[in-house]
Amino acid sequence: MPVIKSQGTEKQIEKWYNPARKCLIIGCYAQTELSHGSNVMALKTSAVYDKNLDQFIIHTPDITAAKWWIGGLGIACTHAVVQAQLIIGDKLYGPHLFIVPIRSPIDLKPLKGITVGDIGPKAYGGTSGNDNGYVIFDQVRVPRENMLMRFSKVTRDGDYISPVHSKMAYGSMVKIRVDLITEAGWKLAKAVTIATRYCTVRRQFYTPADLTNSNKNDRLELQVISYSSVQHRLMPLIATAFALIISGEDMYVKLNQMTSLLAENNAKMLPEVHASSCALKTWGTRRSTDGIEESRKSMGGHGYSIFSGISELFATFVPSNTYEGENYVLCQQVARFLLKQLGAAKQGKGVTSVTAEYLNILADKTATKSFMFGKGLISEQILDPKVQLHIFGMRAARLVTSLQIQLDSGRPWSDLNMECWAVNLAHAEYLIMKSMIQKVNIMRSSPNYTGLVDTMKIISDLFCLSNIVSTSLATFLSTSTIDTSDIELLNEQYRIAISKVANIAIPLTDSFGFTDYELNTALGKKDGRAYEHLWEAVQNNPVNMNEENTKLSKLVLDILHRENGLKEVKKSKL
Repeated sequence: MPVIKSQGTEKQIEKWYNPARKCLIIGCYAQTELSHGSNVMALKTSAVYDKNLDQFIIHTPDITAAKWWIGGLGIACTHAVVQAQLIIGDKLYGPHLFIVPIRSPIDLKPLKGITVGDIGPKAYGGTSGNDNGYVIFDQVRVPRENMLMRFSKVTRDGDYISPVHSKMAYGSMVKIRVDLITEAGWKLAKAVTIATRYCTVRRQFYTPADLTNSNKNDRLELQVISYSSVQHRLMPLIATAFALIISGEDMYVKLNQMTSLLAENNAKMLPEVHASSCALKTWGTRRSTDGIEESRKSMGGHGYSIFSGISELFATFVPSNTYEGENYVLCQQVARFLLKQLGAAKQGKGVTSVTAEYLNILADKTATKSFMFGKGLISEQILDPKVQLHIFGMRAARLVTSLQIQLDSGRPWSDLNMECWAVNLAHAEYLIMKSMIQKVNIMRSSPNYTGLVDTMKIISDLFCLSNIVSTSLATFLSTSTIDTSDIELLNEQYRIAISKVANIAIPLTDSFGFTDYELNTALGKKDGRAYEHLWEAVQNNPVNMNEENTKLSKLVLDILHRENGLKEVKKSKL
């Protein structure tokens, strides 16, 4: 539906989008093929224009061109927005979007020329409720009006009208990627809420003093959340969840501005918003899924139970690292965008994107030196928002410069994927740091949020420090942005920030506002009765019901009593 709304004409929106809203038809987006995913330009499905009949012929040339992984297509969908290579006469115009009927909305049977089905279960049992499917087209004809023509057009006479910008079709993809940024934050927020609550309830081991106390049985064991190893794993994840949600909100503002301009055939914001959404999508999905799994591990053995609620979060969101642009492919688009900005700066044209304004740091005579903290002032300066943003920008600028140097030395682009990855992560972290600082400033200027400013500043500081001295330490050091002699004092501030967030971890995670129903967990419910809820969930397990237990017991007895087993068991009195 977002694709039709952003890429279709008003007439097409009226015809297709509105019925979809009423569920009169069920749609899906069919881009990926069996042999091609990231390389959209190499898709094999064709859409040949038949001028005589004013129709497009949608065709799958071979099995490798079968549309694959299409969500909702396996059983349910009646229509698909299909990416296919537009061919007019003997000329290829590249991938374009076509609405193709798949099944009859009346009896749900596949239409003529359509072979469609489900591709089977997914890894980790994830998204089991989504019927990912395949489809093959055998000379399927659709009216010319079924090509989405807000930007690119084909006339009745077969003339092709180009869009004002070659990447106009990216607009709908940007929307989905921005959705993923926010979703990454909320998914991680769920996992870390469950883990924080459970680790607060869970108690393990006594203090050394309690072990020597004869009345130790009268004392409570330590809360798991009090252990530094748990705090160092969970507290930065709380900050990361907030950071992703806030950055996602900022991206929605830019997306809406860009969408309004695109409606007027103005694509000036598209390159910048496209690059930002790619960077934040790759960073967010990677950090979120890593964080969800870390949350599970912090819960110990019980975290592995499906009743923890975390395993499902991981299984359903981990494929986000691949869909809507494989992360290691998208990072190259971010790197290319930044290299163009660097090139413009070197030519004296200046950096044209506010998201890459940190490249202006390179003009400074001290651009090659490590950031110099004032003597004895490091603990104060590292909490200064201007210093924080400068450090993140300096690191990103140096990585972009290093990438350009590698290219100039003759290294092929295909050999620089990991350098692009480092640039991409640094750019994303700069954007997020900027959003966090802006959020604190906005809250400080609003009377409604005065009481929450200090809390948001603590979260922002922890995000900053956790990246500098932990998650992204390698690139801060390899670019000489941070001097090794400052690491010890920075680590001290990092521990202080963790302690501050740990002291308010429960109210912070409660502030996400999840209901017990939304969390779907036995171990992380708000009332803190983790053991009682886990016990109840286990008792309701069908395996423990008489009927199911009898069936399984029969299978076990067949093994125990095979051949002369029963006689031997009775005889030996085992």
